Amino acid sequence: GTPVFWVQEEPANMGALNYLRINFGEKLLGKFPLKGIARTASATPASGSLKRHKLEQAEIIRRAFVEV
Repeated sequence: GTPVFWVQEEPANMGALNYLRINFGEKLLGKFPLKGIARTASATPASGSLKRHKLEQAEIIRRAFVEV
């Protein structure tokens, strides 16, 4: 089936992406591959640096439009 992309600002190990994977696995409704776009997994949701945050945010936006 057609892939479903979940895009989130939180790191991959936080936010709704984990919930979706736990409850639906790698395919939604058994046929639509679930693809996640998120920051790299991290112990904290914030990088602590505005410069790094802007780079991460730009990468999420880029991936959201390129990978879809």
